[in-house]
Amino acid sequence: MLLLLLLLGTATSRCLHDEIQKSVSLLRPPSPQLPSNFRSASLTLPGSHDPQPLRIQTCYVREPVSDGAWDPEADRMSGESRVLAAVSEAAQRLQGILSVQGPLLLSRDPAQYCHAVWGDPDTPNYHKCSLLNPGYEGESCLGVKIPDAHLHGYTLWPEQGPPQLVQPDGPGVQNTDFLLYVRVAHTSKCHQEPSIIAYAACCQLDSEDRPLAGTIVYCAQHLTSASLSHSDIVMATLHEVLHALGFSGHLFKKWKDCPSGPSVPENCSTRQQVTRRDEWGQLLLTTPTVSHSLAKHLGVQGVSLGVPLEEEGPLSSHWEARLLQGSIMTATFSGAQRTRLDPITLAAFKDSGWYQVNHSAAEELLWGQGSGLQFGLVTTCGTGSSDFFCTGSGLGCHYLHLDKGSCSSDPMLEGCRMYKPLANRSECWKKENGFPPGADNPHGEIYHSQSRCFLANLTSQLLPEDKARQPSQIPHLKEVELTGRCYLHQCTKRGAYNVQVQGSSWASCFPGKAIQIPGYYGLLFCPRLRLCQTNEGTDAVTSPPVSLLAQDLLLQLSLGLAGPSGHSLGKEEREELAEAVLQALVSRGGAGRCYFHSPSITTGLVFSVHMWKSPGCQGPSAGMLHRTLTLTLQKQPLEVYYGGANFTTEYSKLLVTLDHNPSMTCLGLSLGLCLTLLILVGALGTMAYQKRATLQVGPSTPYHSSELQGTRGPAGEIGEL
Repeated sequence: MLLLLLLLGTATSRCLHDEIQKSVSLLRPPSPQLPSNFRSASLTLPGSHDPQPLRIQTCYVREPVSDGAWDPEADRMSGESRVLAAVSEAAQRLQGILSVQGPLLLSRDPAQYCHAVWGDPDTPNYHKCSLLNPGYEGESCLGVKIPDAHLHGYTLWPEQGPPQLVQPDGPGVQNTDFLLYVRVAHTSKCHQEPSIIAYAACCQLDSEDRPLAGTIVYCAQHLTSASLSHSDIVMATLHEVLHALGFSGHLFKKWKDCPSGPSVPENCSTRQQVTRRDEWGQLLLTTPTVSHSLAKHLGVQGVSLGVPLEEEGPLSSHWEARLLQGSIMTATFSGAQRTRLDPITLAAFKDSGWYQVNHSAAEELLWGQGSGLQFGLVTTCGTGSSDFFCTGSGLGCHYLHLDKGSCSSDPMLEGCRMYKPLANRSECWKKENGFPPGADNPHGEIYHSQSRCFLANLTSQLLPEDKARQPSQIPHLKEVELTGRCYLHQCTKRGAYNVQVQGSSWASCFPGKAIQIPGYYGLLFCPRLRLCQTNEGTDAVTSPPVSLLAQDLLLQLSLGLAGPSGHSLGKEEREELAEAVLQALVSRGGAGRCYFHSPSITTGLVFSVHMWKSPGCQGPSAGMLHRTLTLTLQKQPLEVYYGGANFTTEYSKLLVTLDHNPSMTCLGLSLGLCLTLLILVGALGTMAYQKRATLQVGPSTPYHSSELQGTRGPAGEIGEL
């Protein structure tokens, strides 16, 4: 469960996934008795071992809200649209590796629909259901009733003879690897903990224990709040979906060890050890890819490290915040712009044995990077050994330098202190936080999308007695008085940048050094290894997220390219061809480059580009331009000449469609081609296995015999007939 205080600047939110998951019984099909055209697990396409997208089918269950939590006529439509847009974007970020055959069907819980079984081992139908539960109302997960169309049927067995079919198999869900049920409500959990945005749990597993279905519940009261941005909802959704897909203390023990890779499932076995406690009692996740990823992050290659998990009881589903602050899978959340889908989290999904992972999709985690083995320890965080931590209670800059911050702690930091964003107007990158025209601005601050926080004591005003002194002799310009200030920055190359103060020209900022600004007294310190850490100019890893309209977030244009037979392209050639296709698209659309983002071409010659209208971009909406291009490309394909060869577009495709049903909306996010997805390439893939099953397990334990062990009596006991 992801909690987010409405004042994002001071959010010390936590996730209660373990509490929620503990309340949900995991169903797993134990025996292969399905008809050949149905499946409870993924099936490998014959002869195919190529990665294909993880296809998440999202079904939204609409329900009335009668307790005044929100206005069902006015606020609900707004809240629903925010949820659907966020879920769509979150699902697009997760991509799988293998397709499936036949429809997906979920299991029923026999302990729910069956009241008694035949108990005589000499009868032909021993341990088959002999008496139905008259109160059975179907299957549900976290309050969402699963449609019968998504479920296997069930039967009643006489003492001898053929069974009586009570409910036939549903048609199933086509082209799906994971079913995500979405609910917007004001539940008792939302009421008890008002800061909760959403919570989620895994509901069912396939025959290889891979999560097959889950539910995410959004607390309705937050969805109409202006303090919760679209990006925040997307990141909260990603956090919860990653729990449901396997990052859970309740699922770690089911992870697989696949020495030959997940494409050879017959060589997979349950991992002998996923977590352990070290000599100090710290709970660690110790799988190999995770350990290697942490060692690489800390700059101590060759050392086998376990990754500390947050102390949340006997089980934990979150990284230790002191060590991995800013990771999407820590238990605290302080806004989307400060959260990353990091390499260590993706490494965990690889170690689960259920997924292949595109590690290039990871977002760089700056916190603790290259800081060595002693980083993040309670015994070292207050010694001044790392500038990621602070001491005292002064003002400075959050480590990403997007925000001003105050030196403080929270329960997850266990006494360690860091600069946390201020409660109000902390964001340097928000122009609206700036000074109104004509207002006094003695420190020369600039609030802008490319402004960052710098430690400085610049001032254009001095006391009369100070004007005759040198800056180094002025008492109130001592280093102890440095504080966080917002100034414009401009990347010049990797790790190098210029800075601008109000009324001054651009000045070179030398990382790790202090500079003076003409027209100002005092110094400005240039952070080292924090800004401009990519080769993409101003698109540094510290850049804040672009704020997009919901209707634009769903747009991606995909074009198949037909080229000369046998013509293969390397990575650099594909990048150059993608640029050539993009230029042709810009020319065809008659619009600026500002509509098109992140162009790419796969090895299978599929070009994709994301479309949204950047701030300041002149022209029609991105949706209108997308529709125009789609129509014109169908009538007249693009022709691009590159490398001595002609390439022609074959088709265009809008990835996401919304089907608004009065009671349930299913978003078919079937991504048939391995594409570069919105903003960030999808990260996860699902491994498919040739397993079929029909019987289900009861809810009290994860595993049962393939036959029913009995029924619940009046006091919850098991009985036989």
